[in-house]
Amino acid sequence: MQSNFAFLDEQFPVLGNFGKLAEQYCYSDSNSCLMKLGMIGETIVNLMFTYDRIPLPYDNTAAARINTLLREGLLTSDLASILHGLRKIRNKAVHENYSSVSEGKSFLQMAHSLCEWFMQTYGDWNYEHHDFVMPEEVSEPVASDKVQEEKKEKELEESAQAAAAAAPAVPQAERRKQAGKAASQRPKSEAETRFLIDEQLRMVGWEADTENIRYSKGARPAKGHNLAIAEYPTDSKVATKGYVDYALFIGTRLIATVEAKKYHTDIPSVIDYQCKDYSRCIRQQDSKYQIGTWGEYKVPFTFATNGRPYLEQYRLKSGIWFLDLRKPDNAPRALRGWIP
Repeated sequence: MQSNFAFLDEQFPVLGNFGKLAEQYCYSDSNSCLMKLGMIGETIVNLMFTYDRIPLPYDNTAAARINTLLREGLLTSDLASILHGLRKIRNKAVHENYSSVSEGKSFLQMAHSLCEWFMQTYGDWNYEHHDFVMPEEVSEPVASDKVQEEKKEKELEESAQAAAAAAPAVPQAERRKQAGKAASQRPKSEAETRFLIDEQLRMVGWEADTENIRYSKGARPAKGHNLAIAEYPTDSKVATKGYVDYALFIGTRLIATVEAKKYHTDIPSVIDYQCKDYSRCIRQQDSKYQIGTWGEYKVPFTFATNGRPYLEQYRLKSGIWFLDLRKPDNAPRALRGWIP
């Protein structure tokens, strides 16, 4: 099977090499996979500074560089979130020897999408999207020489930086326009949608981590914690076998359900169908977490989102939609954030 990152080989071999190694290590050495994926993000950020002749920030950390590019208008908030995610997972892999095949698979998809955006913004502006194909698990791990591997990576990074420094300057307004166009057309995987929603929930005070704070891994409501528990079971018969994407608990009080959908889904229809049904079908064994009943509903609030920032021109396919279930005449409405 050809690497998903082979499209980078001609113009950005440093990124193609990191991507291929990440695929190679995905199952057999997920710690190395996460480190290679983190290097994709770091390399893209560094190349952007060089291509656009942007002064490095005074506090020249990886986080500050990403935030500088966001302020410059070269990154959208979702791309910045991916880059921060790649940065954090690499740090975790390096400093804590962390490994996770499932997170490697999720970040592989996000890194591939990020690389396509980078190609369309700094390489071939006419490049067309190709669907990501998850690497197959091989029975025998591929042998590797880490010393030679790191030597090659250093050579490719130096070559990429030299090429970026020698590239003709592109006017900032033109670059921003192309970056925004490529970002707006970028398909998002379900894994990325969940990742973005996790980030949004954490920003407003919830403990959210789809990978680890999930019912199947033992996550349960706990006093003193505002938990967004992923894949929480209900008695609903619709969609994913009755598992709501998130159940929001303040301590041991169940206050809301959240349904995460694909990027181009009409969200209000999700509220009327899935969200309402999940909120009706809370299991009897979870009644101890209920704070009341409102007609047929056992949860006061419900949300649906695809992780996309609210855009008036795409109002049915963006933002966070909210319904207060406590009164039957309430209608779903779009929010710009997680606060009704």
